[in-house]
Amino acid sequence: MKFKNVFLIFLTLFLISSCATFKPLISKRAVTVNGIFNANYRGNRFDGFFSVSGGNMRMDVVNSFGFSVYGIFVKGDKVFIKDYQTGKIYYHLKRNGIDFDRYKNTIEFVARNFLRLCGIENPKIVVLRCKKVKGFILPDDFILRGKSARLRITLKNIKVLEDKEDEH
Repeated sequence: MKFKNVFLIFLTLFLISSCATFKPLISKRAVTVNGIFNANYRGNRFDGFFSVSGGNMRMDVVNSFGFSVYGIFVKGDKVFIKDYQTGKIYYHLKRNGIDFDRYKNTIEFVARNFLRLCGIENPKIVVLRCKKVKGFILPDDFILRGKSARLRITLKNIKVLEDKEDEH
């Protein structure tokens, strides 16, 4: 009987987490990069999904059940956080004790130059490791440097999608 209850709880959590979906960015550009990230800011660790396409970026931070809690977006010249529980958009990037405002310009730079980040020098970005994925050299471990703190981001399960329409 106990095994049946444990199995039902596991099955319920699995079904709930499988309903959580991440919609990658869609761009008219030829290349989109998607994957999972782990970030560390002063010992605070958070995980989520990322998508970079055509100079735009989306990073969804997830909770322990795999549901997106909030997202950091770069769209055009705007950098903002969207709280998925309330639907509100915040242009001051302060969430859960982390002040992303100090990284706003750097986050925008990463979004615009992601495909070339391993070959560019920027004093606010330290690329620790790069990985070759589908002919692209992409960063998979890097640090965003602020005046008093660092935000380390590690990317996993990186997938590169190329728009097939550009070939014709």
